[in-house]
Amino acid sequence: MEKRNRERREKEKPEQDFRERLRQEKEQKEKEEKEERREILKQQKEMKEKQSEQKGRERRDVEKEKRQGRDSRLDILRVKEEKRGEGEKSKISKDRAEPPPKKRKKWLKEVPSSSSESDSSRPSDDEGPVWGGVSSRAMREMFKSYVEMLVSTALDPDMIQALEDTDDELYLPPMRKIDSLLSEQKKRLLRRINMSVPHQEVLHMYPKMTADPLESGAVRVHLDGEGYSRKTLSRVKKSFPKQQDIKLSIETCRLYSLYHSLHHYKYHTFLHCKKETDNIEQAAEDPGQEEVVQQCMANQAWLEKLFSSFVELLTLSAKA
Repeated sequence: MEKRNRERREKEKPEQDFRERLRQEKEQKEKEEKEERREILKQQKEMKEKQSEQKGRERRDVEKEKRQGRDSRLDILRVKEEKRGEGEKSKISKDRAEPPPKKRKKWLKEVPSSSSESDSSRPSDDEGPVWGGVSSRAMREMFKSYVEMLVSTALDPDMIQALEDTDDELYLPPMRKIDSLLSEQKKRLLRRINMSVPHQEVLHMYPKMTADPLESGAVRVHLDGEGYSRKTLSRVKKSFPKQQDIKLSIETCRLYSLYHSLHHYKYHTFLHCKKETDNIEQAAEDPGQEEVVQQCMANQAWLEKLFSSFVELLTLSAKA
């Protein structure tokens, strides 16, 4: 009996050894596959991190170049200001050196006014309307950055959110300053208009406003349009109640229209930028986003038209 058991065990041993080898090989293979997958995931993670770092460096380099460019422009402006100041000081000293009134007529004949003096009497480029403590020249530069940000947003809907997330120092300050100017003008108009809360909510809700004159001398105002996010400027799928027309006097309609334009100015300008980027993309074969932005910002006539409309809106609302 014992002999038979021993023979049976000896007979089964090769089979057991074979199964054990198979099990060990399977475990080893699974282990290697797991390590291989882990290594692939590690490499993918490292690659993503490198790409993210590269994009971050490129973005910082671009921002640095823009800042340097603007700093150089500011240095030029400062030099011009210093020269202008020196010219004014020189003019003042000459004025003090003038002879008494009785001899001035003869003295002026002998010493004709120089071209430098006549130039200093001309208004400088910085003279003009000042909004919120910002000169005309600074406002123009700030507005240019504002438009560039909106052009970028037209190409990438997540742009404004990305700027907010990174606390961007290049585009956020101009955007916030211009938004603040528009908000100040809105508050000023509200003090001028006796606007009800329902009317204000309706003006905020609908980005389009049209007006038709009535025989009575009043105006019928109609508001409509798709809703959008005030933060990202992206359209939102939200059902608005059907708007009833508002009947207003001509003067009240004018003030309502100014208020509506101020409130939706950012979105309206964004739509202008979207139209411009669409035209460029249709005219070229698959241009890159950077190329589209550069073409938009190189269109001086288009930029000037936008800036003139912006200044006109601020001027009209300030005079209202």
